Amino acid sequence: MRKYWLVLAVSLICLAPAAAQAAQALKVAVFPFHVFSREPLNQLRTGVQEMIKSRLTAQGVVVIPTEDVNRAVAAEGKPLDLSLTRKLAGRLGADFAITGSLTKIGNRVSLDAKVLDVMGMQRPQSVFIEGAGLESLPGLAERISRELAVRVSGREKVASIQVKGNRRIEAEAIKSAIKSKEGGIFSPLLLDDDLRAVWKMGYFDDVKITSADGPSGKVVTILVKEKPTVREVQFTGNKEIEDKDLRDQIGLKRFAVFQPAAVKEAEQKILAAYRDKGYYDAKVTSQVITLPRGDIGLKFTIIEGQKVFVQTIRFRGNKAFSDGDLRGQMSIHEKGWLSWLRDDHILEMAKLEQDVQKLNDFYYNNGYMEARVGKPEITREADGLKVTINIKEGPRFKIGAISVSGQMVIPQKDTLGLLKTKAGQWYNRDLLRQDMATLQNLYAERGFAYATVRPQVRQDMKKKTVAINFDVVKGNKIYFDRIIITGNTRTRDKVIRRELAVAEGDLFSAAALRSANMRLNRLNYFDDIHITPGKGSRPDTMNININVKEKRTGQVSFGAGFSTQDSFMVMGQVSESNLFGTGDQLMLRATLGGKATRYTLSFTEPWLFDRPISAGVDIYDWEREYLQYTKEALGFRLRFGFPTPYAYTRTYLYYKLEQAEISNISSTASRLVREQLGTHTTSSVKGILRRDSRDHTFLTTRGSDNNFSVEWAGSPLGGSNAFIKAIASTGWYFPLFWGTVFVAHGEMGWMTGHSGGELPIYEKFFLGGINTLRGYSYQSVSPRDSNGDLIGGERMAVVNLEYRFPLVKKAGIIGVIFYDTGNSWTADEGYDFGNLRKSVGAGVRWMSPMGPLRLEYGYVLDPQPGDDTSNWEFTIGSLF
Repeated sequence: MRKYWLVLAVSLICLAPAAAQAAQALKVAVFPFHVFSREPLNQLRTGVQEMIKSRLTAQGVVVIPTEDVNRAVAAEGKPLDLSLTRKLAGRLGADFAITGSLTKIGNRVSLDAKVLDVMGMQRPQSVFIEGAGLESLPGLAERISRELAVRVSGREKVASIQVKGNRRIEAEAIKSAIKSKEGGIFSPLLLDDDLRAVWKMGYFDDVKITSADGPSGKVVTILVKEKPTVREVQFTGNKEIEDKDLRDQIGLKRFAVFQPAAVKEAEQKILAAYRDKGYYDAKVTSQVITLPRGDIGLKFTIIEGQKVFVQTIRFRGNKAFSDGDLRGQMSIHEKGWLSWLRDDHILEMAKLEQDVQKLNDFYYNNGYMEARVGKPEITREADGLKVTINIKEGPRFKIGAISVSGQMVIPQKDTLGLLKTKAGQWYNRDLLRQDMATLQNLYAERGFAYATVRPQVRQDMKKKTVAINFDVVKGNKIYFDRIIITGNTRTRDKVIRRELAVAEGDLFSAAALRSANMRLNRLNYFDDIHITPGKGSRPDTMNININVKEKRTGQVSFGAGFSTQDSFMVMGQVSESNLFGTGDQLMLRATLGGKATRYTLSFTEPWLFDRPISAGVDIYDWEREYLQYTKEALGFRLRFGFPTPYAYTRTYLYYKLEQAEISNISSTASRLVREQLGTHTTSSVKGILRRDSRDHTFLTTRGSDNNFSVEWAGSPLGGSNAFIKAIASTGWYFPLFWGTVFVAHGEMGWMTGHSGGELPIYEKFFLGGINTLRGYSYQSVSPRDSNGDLIGGERMAVVNLEYRFPLVKKAGIIGVIFYDTGNSWTADEGYDFGNLRKSVGAGVRWMSPMGPLRLEYGYVLDPQPGDDTSNWEFTIGSLF
């Protein structure tokens, strides 16, 4: 018995060191790699070292920090050989050392590594791998690290990973989801994690992972059973919504994994789509069909029913405001006689939720700071839907006192003067937010980018007043550090920088950043622009990160148009608005029509000599048939544009040299027109001052467009024509209620001939047509000679008043009611404002896919002999 106890004790003593070593994880020191290359690649000595170190760590190997290894190598000061490497690794407490070399010959790259046992109990083990190009280096490091991990740990490696049972999901996609890798260390615990990872992919009904011994390591097999896929999605009974739109709505795509919950969700999405179109009684059922090979087909049967509209909107609890006042705040309205135009009587849940928020805001902005608007109750009744909204108004509060505290940058009195919130007003949350933004901008414009404004609101329930104090903490002044531009692969940095109006070292300015964003958007070179602040090199600096997503700036377009003035026209254009990434613009366009033909070649340099001065040249050949003659013009024009210190305002300077041929004069034309037969040359300069703040060039809703130009032709510039022409125009756009807009436009013209040349008739003022006096025929309003023939005027005035209102808001179709008045007079008559022609009318406008469309009917209020009493005017297409 004692013999057995003695044997057991001796065995435990002998096995103790091995057990201790097994319990303690082995440590590895990775040394810098030697680099053999004709290229200067010394940075890869530590680069490869760090790659292998990080990859070994990811595989569970304990690696000595590279900083400690490199510090020990530097302290020794000798070239590394195998003996010195073992010695240094031992000092660092490592069990194994890894050293090696990188060799690059031509495009071939190889890694040669050795595993050294510090104790010298094992012979060095070598691992070799190669690939093509330095870009393959991370992949090579990954592969060699797996082999090194196996050699260091002494454990089995994964020889191969096989995937079985997959038909649709690729094997590589499954392998990329697991941690076990071919050539890596085999771990049963890791396989358990891999099983969960494959299951979480969501594509399988069953997953099994097994392992077996192979000639060179473990063979891991992943056996999967894929979930069925949706092969077909069908719809029946749908007339109001097309199949394609329903597929987009439900999100169920062909070959997607079948999930029963997604089918039920699709039913609800279809119902929501129909309810948003007014089909509140729609019903949807689904059917799952099993197809060959186990795939799934889905069939949705739809009963649309009849359209149901919002018949009544009622409110409960409102005392301060009537039902009509509250309905006026909503985008959804009751069905009425204008509903077919506004399309606003259909119940859309998203819009109804927005309306609830609008009603809350309405109360908050009228003093009811404790008001609550409840969730709408929707009831289906015989004649439509009834929407009931519960409201708890609460007391109404006035502003008792306004103050500003904290760190001031201007006197408090002046600061208070900037605020819209005033004592004695009803509490208005919207004004409160605007005042916060005003104060933040006040500080931001003085360089305090991180200024904070905290409103402190104190209620007095007895007096029903509220005192507001804006507490301001300005922080430090911030300066722009670096401006970092990314995403521009084609557009040059200077093209972006010159639009910024800020530079490194400038004091922070929020207005400058807003202006930069607007100017970059107006370039139309980018699909997306993000200007974000970043941490600077010092606490008082800020980097500006500008990330852009470029879009194609070259265009080839063709189109067609028609107008009552120009007849049918075919148009084509080839343009590049960012030539070679410099911002230069080149354009060739042509218009071929029944009454006009135009060819134009244009080049524009928007920043001449890197200054904000635009320069350009146009070469053109135009031919047009007028009522009494045909004019063909060949010429060119030089253009210059100059900035001004005023917002939205620029000045322009033009020089034009044109040779015009007048031919095909009508036999009934006046003597003045017949005298124009032949060739005329115009050499002129023209100056323009323009301020344009419109929000849109066609469907404008606010802003103004003001223009004044003067043109001088003739001596001393040469040419056969000699005249002076001045035109002033102004247009103002005022947004009104319900998305309507009032427009007031006026234009006056003055011209005269001067010695040494002719005053050509085609430069005189003729009115009538869709762009001047609607209802009158094109160019039919003009002074007449003694024979009653049109001779054109040297004076002109036009006023156009319009009221624009939405017809089909979603489609962007608007209606127009207008009043036009104006006339053209000779120089002897002067401006005879007692003799103005007048017309009224209405029309429709639409930004159609083919370009702007205008259809307008004008009725002449004061027809004269020979005048039409009314006219339809129509244009469509980008007529230029």
